[in-house]
Amino acid sequence: MNEILTFLESLKNNQLLVYCLVFTVSFLESFAFLGEFVPGAVFSVGSGYLASKGVLNIYITILSAVLGAVLADIASFYIAVWFYDDLKDKTILKRYERVIKKGVEFFKKHGGKSVFLGRFVGALRPIVPFLAGVFKMNRFQFLFWAVTSGILWGVAYVGTGYFFGSKWQYISHILSRVNTVVLLILLVIVVLYVLRSKRNG
Repeated sequence: MNEILTFLESLKNNQLLVYCLVFTVSFLESFAFLGEFVPGAVFSVGSGYLASKGVLNIYITILSAVLGAVLADIASFYIAVWFYDDLKDKTILKRYERVIKKGVEFFKKHGGKSVFLGRFVGALRPIVPFLAGVFKMNRFQFLFWAVTSGILWGVAYVGTGYFFGSKWQYISHILSRVNTVVLLILLVIVVLYVLRSKRNG
């Protein structure tokens, strides 16, 4: 018990370092493809729990998580834009011209939903912003949904840790169910879009 108290006191004396860590983990978790290997959601819940114990300030913790997530989305989006602009005339992309055209159409119609819902599905979180850039989603629309979903994600995950942090099993169960539901919604949207595209020719 004394060791735990000493550890918490050490974190409290190095809050700036912990906030930077929250920002960095949130950024890496949402960054293109790297996020598949970073457990940022669990870390965000854990930081919320530390805030509930008075180790961190809850508002600064949420802000750190939100900034990391949103900036990672923006970076992923613009890297994809630059990547596509550099390769669009290459032979390899010309082979997939039809697929790319369908992707552009999809993000024009459903880009906002994809960016918003993708934020709450661990497997999709680091991929959707990159795809939005590749498929030329409207930049202002992307920024709106990236910021909106980033704020809600930060409040939800850090807030969950703040209010229910001691119940780790319960939290993991709820978050996994939310991820599953959101993923199913996205799959339904994609399937309906593909079926409609085939029917129209």
